[in-house]
Amino acid sequence: MQLVKRIIIGVFVLLAIAVLTAYATGNAYLIQGIRKTYLVGEKSPDIDDMNLFDVRKIAHGEPRLPIKYSAIQSVAFPEQYAAWNDSLGTTAYLVFWRDSLFFERYWEGDSATATNSFSMAKSVTALLIGCALDEGLIQSVDQPVSDFLPEYATGLNASLTIRHLLTMTSGIPFGESYSSPFGYMARAYFGDDLKKETTAYPVERNPNTLWAYEGGNTVLLGLIIQKATGKSPSAYLEEKLWMRMGTEQDAHWNLDHADGIEKTFSGLYATARDFSKIGSLVMHGGILEGDTLLSPEFIGQALTPVMVPDEKGESCDWYGWQWWLGNHEGKSMYMCRGMRGQYVICIPELELMVVRIGHKQSKERIRHIPADLYTYIDIAIAMLEQQGIRAL
Repeated sequence: MQLVKRIIIGVFVLLAIAVLTAYATGNAYLIQGIRKTYLVGEKSPDIDDMNLFDVRKIAHGEPRLPIKYSAIQSVAFPEQYAAWNDSLGTTAYLVFWRDSLFFERYWEGDSATATNSFSMAKSVTALLIGCALDEGLIQSVDQPVSDFLPEYATGLNASLTIRHLLTMTSGIPFGESYSSPFGYMARAYFGDDLKKETTAYPVERNPNTLWAYEGGNTVLLGLIIQKATGKSPSAYLEEKLWMRMGTEQDAHWNLDHADGIEKTFSGLYATARDFSKIGSLVMHGGILEGDTLLSPEFIGQALTPVMVPDEKGESCDWYGWQWWLGNHEGKSMYMCRGMRGQYVICIPELELMVVRIGHKQSKERIRHIPADLYTYIDIAIAMLEQQGIRAL
């Protein structure tokens, strides 16, 4: 019995030492990371982690653009994909065709269940930059970042523009490792001073010379939105888009601490139906029922390939302004994408949009896009063909 007590006391002493060391070395975020992942049975953040963080509410408006339902009621999820889909932990799968909800199924929760979008939030952040441009609160995407963030006023930092942040060509080496507990992403997601963590990184190479996907760029865009508009990204999203798109539920944005700043690179929580509103807005060029929420010119530029080389020397034709680009069977597509396979996939030529929410995604990449994303498109097309509709 004495031995057991000694072991327990020893464990507590070691834990106390670990906690004190974390705080003393400026790594207190590690304690929060462990508490919000391993202690809830996860190895990394998952889609249902909203209750673990401080958040800011984004109120929905009147449903002036309610979801239109397809007249077809007998659509079934293709049996040949069922086991594969289950293995990836899909929680929601929606198919929209010709602006109508053609198919909707939930494996967890229902149409009112909000989940983490992860990096789909980057695409929404870019749209808010567009709103600020439309209002004249930002002069142009070539405006210096230092006009909003004086931390970037000297040296190579002074060459940094909003365009470089939108295109992921800032030359700031934030790092995008999701496995390193000491990297920028861990500090950004679990830390409590996101601005300090992010602006500590300077520009280290000439902007627009290397494409590198790094969430710190989007955090800087969020800080610019707040400075330019005088409103938090959540409040600005609520005013300019969320209350005007016919959303059905309130959304929430993950903060670095109570009453803090939004983690604009991630952590926008909403329902699958309401995420579809973002895709619909972009597919309609920023105009819904004659109401211009966002200029078509901005949408067009946001969906234009960056064409700056990556570290392998390959010219980036798979990314625009915080939106991913690609093609399926020769048809152009663009998408919001988030960790663990959160997708809003738009294929305008087919008048098709697919929303998928879930716990896992494929590790395989095809032209920089997760392989499972293509399969979710194939499933949608298979369901259309069940009804005698030739989408391709």
